[in-house]
Amino acid sequence: MPIPPNVKPFSVTALNTSVKGRLEEFYPSVWVAGEVANYVRASSGHLYFTLKDAQSSVRCCMWRAFGMRLRFDPHDGMEVIVRGGLTVFPPRGDYQLIIEELQPKGIGAAELALRQLKEKLFQRGYFDPKRKRPLPRYPRCIGLIASPTGAAIRDMLEILAKRWPMADAIVRPSRVQGEGAAQDLAAAVRQLSTLHRTHRLTLDAVVLGRGGGSAEDLAAFNEEIVADAIHACSVPVVSAVGHEIDVSIADLVADYRALTPSQAITALCPDHGELAEEMIAFSDRLRDTVLRRIELGRQRLDKLTERATFRRPLDRIRDLDQRLDERSTRLQRAMLQRIRRANDQLAGLADQLEGLSPLNVLKRGYSLTQLAGSERLIRDATTVQPGERLVTRVERGEIVSRVEEVRPDQPGSREEL
Repeated sequence: MPIPPNVKPFSVTALNTSVKGRLEEFYPSVWVAGEVANYVRASSGHLYFTLKDAQSSVRCCMWRAFGMRLRFDPHDGMEVIVRGGLTVFPPRGDYQLIIEELQPKGIGAAELALRQLKEKLFQRGYFDPKRKRPLPRYPRCIGLIASPTGAAIRDMLEILAKRWPMADAIVRPSRVQGEGAAQDLAAAVRQLSTLHRTHRLTLDAVVLGRGGGSAEDLAAFNEEIVADAIHACSVPVVSAVGHEIDVSIADLVADYRALTPSQAITALCPDHGELAEEMIAFSDRLRDTVLRRIELGRQRLDKLTERATFRRPLDRIRDLDQRLDERSTRLQRAMLQRIRRANDQLAGLADQLEGLSPLNVLKRGYSLTQLAGSERLIRDATTVQPGERLVTRVERGEIVSRVEEVRPDQPGSREEL
């Protein structure tokens, strides 16, 4: 079919440009609800994803300037409501929704952002009770971070002066709400922490104080930058936001949460008046205890002095002397008995030896004959020769003789004596 002569064809670019203009004219701002899919955050900061329902889908783009305003992170599967204008991307001819506003469906953006931040910090261990440090018992210097014109700083200083006037207060003014409040609070915490860590200022604790307010007023205490500063602080941090209903992130990260700034100082500092009364009461108890111990000691000493040992101390010594004398006498008697028994035994042995002595044989007329110069006894006449000298031992003395003749016994001629 030929092209009519009065028809001028569109180029692809012209067609896409024309459609782009019409879409932007007729759909400059629309609200659309759907589910996020294929979510991507580009390195440029722009957000790209598909918004879909059960039957259809549409490409979406959110420029970096609008994406930076989001306080939560979209993700695949999230039900959202978006506002933006329709346009066409000429190079591909795809129409897409340029989003300027994005909200989670069924929950506020701020609440979702807060939940996501809490989960993020929980995973980092910011809320772990094990990392929370105990408050000092008797603080000497306290850092106070609060608005310089608010009632919170006045209340804290007044209560500190009444309860614990010996402590110094270092006030670091800071905005506590509005634009830039979170950055100012974080900077204040970091500054005091650095002063303490570098030993230019000795702090025992830091208090973040605010006298309450609406959830919007307390938004600065729910920022990640404030949580990071509290977590990294080199001294214990007390969060005293003053909002009993809602618990802020600063409350969760801090080492101690106080319901009000006044309660923060009360928890941090003892009452010097009550402490003085306790010291007086303790002194009285100590004095009573010492006096009671002294009295008990005196009573025990009196009982000891009433004993015979203390009234007649020499009696014990005399008793011991008498026992010593008795034991000495028994010992001497035992020794004498032992000596007598030993002498009797010795005499008996001497008698036995005497009975066995050859000298007794000599008394009965017998003698002992030895070869002169020898200890050998002569028992056989054949063992000597004529001319040899003999020594004969009798009861009294010795007889020296010479052998003249040897007469050995004849067989059968020897008689028993």
